[in-house]
Amino acid sequence: MMNTGSITLRKRLFLVALIVSFATPPGFQRRVEAAQSHKATLYRDDYGIPHIFAPNIEAAAFAVGYAQAEDRLEDLLRNYRLASGTMAEAFGPNYFTLDVIQRMVRHAQVSRDRYKDVSPKMRAIIEAFQAGIKQFMKEHPEQVPSWAQEIHPWDAVALSRQLIYVWPVSQAAVELEFSGVRLQLPPYRGSNEMLISAKRSAMGAPVAIIDPHLNWYDEFRFYPVRMYAGDFKTAGVVVPGLPLPVLGHNLHCSIAMTTGGPDCADAFEEEVNPQNPRQYLYDGKWRDMQVRTERIGVKNGDKVQWREVDFESSHHGFVVARKGSKAYTVAIPYADEVGLLDQVYTMMTARNLKEMKVALSRLQLMPQNIMVGTVQGDIYYVRNGRVPVRPKGVDPAKPIPGSTSKTEWQGIHPFADLVQITNPASGYMHNSNVTPFAMMKDSPLTPEKYSEHPYIYNASRTSMRHQRGEMVTDLLDAADRVTLEQAFEIAFSPQVWRAEAWQARIRGAWEKATVFGKSRDAGEVYELIQKWNRRLDSDSEGALAFYAFKKSLDAKIAAQDSPPAALTDNEILIALRKASEWLKQTFGSLRVPYGQYFRIGRRGGSRTWPVSGGALVEVGMDTPRSIFFEPVGKEMVGYQGQAATQIVVLTNPPQSYSVIPLGVSDRKESKHWDDQAEKLFSRSRVTSTYFMKKAELMKHVTAQKVLTYKPAAKPAA
Repeated sequence: MMNTGSITLRKRLFLVALIVSFATPPGFQRRVEAAQSHKATLYRDDYGIPHIFAPNIEAAAFAVGYAQAEDRLEDLLRNYRLASGTMAEAFGPNYFTLDVIQRMVRHAQVSRDRYKDVSPKMRAIIEAFQAGIKQFMKEHPEQVPSWAQEIHPWDAVALSRQLIYVWPVSQAAVELEFSGVRLQLPPYRGSNEMLISAKRSAMGAPVAIIDPHLNWYDEFRFYPVRMYAGDFKTAGVVVPGLPLPVLGHNLHCSIAMTTGGPDCADAFEEEVNPQNPRQYLYDGKWRDMQVRTERIGVKNGDKVQWREVDFESSHHGFVVARKGSKAYTVAIPYADEVGLLDQVYTMMTARNLKEMKVALSRLQLMPQNIMVGTVQGDIYYVRNGRVPVRPKGVDPAKPIPGSTSKTEWQGIHPFADLVQITNPASGYMHNSNVTPFAMMKDSPLTPEKYSEHPYIYNASRTSMRHQRGEMVTDLLDAADRVTLEQAFEIAFSPQVWRAEAWQARIRGAWEKATVFGKSRDAGEVYELIQKWNRRLDSDSEGALAFYAFKKSLDAKIAAQDSPPAALTDNEILIALRKASEWLKQTFGSLRVPYGQYFRIGRRGGSRTWPVSGGALVEVGMDTPRSIFFEPVGKEMVGYQGQAATQIVVLTNPPQSYSVIPLGVSDRKESKHWDDQAEKLFSRSRVTSTYFMKKAELMKHVTAQKVLTYKPAAKPAA
């Protein structure tokens, strides 16, 4: 028997659908889908870290821009000004020299002129990212600084160029010293990176430790972000003003970098015409230098004064100094390059080591030690850089004669020429700013293998070896069946290499001394040092006693990681006595925890917390956990060192954990201004990235915002 009620219901539904279909304007559904395709959801976790979910990379980049502006608007705007050479215009004459340098190397000019050469995909990402910044500024005009400038798409490209130039310019500056020309070098930037193979891991997968050591208050202040946009899934850190992570991992690969690499820049010595200082000799003829004039604004009170600066160049590069009849130019193979952001996108979408090598072979990154781990189980190292091919007989370690075509570069070395290794027999490797020979015990990466072009290796067996790196080698060489907790311990190790040699030497001097050479207070300091476990733990009294002893020695002796043969027993006894006096005068006690003196906290903040580890290079106490300190009142407070530590277990999908030293927000009223300093960094702890674990993330979400990206209309072709 037929159910007439069901037929009637079906007819009604059909009629409703028919009416709706006639009532819906043409293209409505497509417009709805298009609008949805540009929506992104921005979640904030317990520490305010942004987790972005979007259907495409452009919508995700829009949300990244919005999040960066919400947390660090002034930081990213300053980064753009820095790259364009307009800092003095906003902040006064102290920045004039810095602006001159940026104008000299033409970051803004090259980026503007060659922006069209950036891939359409990356241009779309940049423009969406900056639209997110502008959206936040529009919604929150009260947070926009009075000195905010107009933002251009090529600003992101200029910033990417500025970030890599520190390394090749520094290389050329060192070469100039051979001719007595001394330029002011930028601050040294160090880092740690480590890879542990699957066979040494208790998790059955490689473990990557990504640990850049940078200033916590300059343009390299990393910003953590997690992005999920179609096939683009990453967790890592980005420099404010740029849209994509550069250190971290995707679904398949991890990427880490440290300072060090092949020789990627040269200084040339040009012979100048005595009759015309803007001509230089080349193959027997005088050539005119290229001269360009730039106007640089300098804020003076409420007004901006404009100064004209001439920049001179030979065909080798820009003139940085003159000395007598010589002009010194710097040649950099990145001078006209704008492809770094495209390379970063390709790296962060690589699915295996082969694809990562293809990305790296674009040679847009600066001289760096790069390490890659994969979910397929590979661990890989390359001493990366864009390396000029020098003619035979040319020594690039010092200024090269520029008057002849016989010394000209002959191209760029292909990626295959670079120092690299996959899956070393050691089952681990690291680069803590050391020579490739010091990356593991019995390293096969010897300089002799690169004798034809030694500037590719650019180190010796003994150069660049130091206390921090040697301690990391020992820790990794002893590690086996590494658990997650052990990986954390290695990443934050406060152990002092060879401190036991000092303990033995101090003991020998003390035991030989007569009673008249000993005091009760010095004896207590001695006992603290002897019982010390050779770690700079925040609660260790022996650690601060040893520090007090080392700082009481002659500076050259104190800086050594092992006691020199010339050190006398009397000098040791005197240092013990001075150490006891300093401890009592400074703290009123001989028994003082290391963390009572060495602290962590934001500049301008009212709170600090005890911390373990330290880059106390001046007293030979440089631990794998690198933290540089500056005096603040009666404390030493960290300001540089571990800047964005990440631990990645390359399971499928990867598991990862991270910490930054202060907080994700620069707004002092935010609860995320210094929360990581208090709850994580001071305690040598990390937080989960919740990578590919959305259900777990949702348990920790403290804020949520849906953002809609509306791409600007493209002009008709």
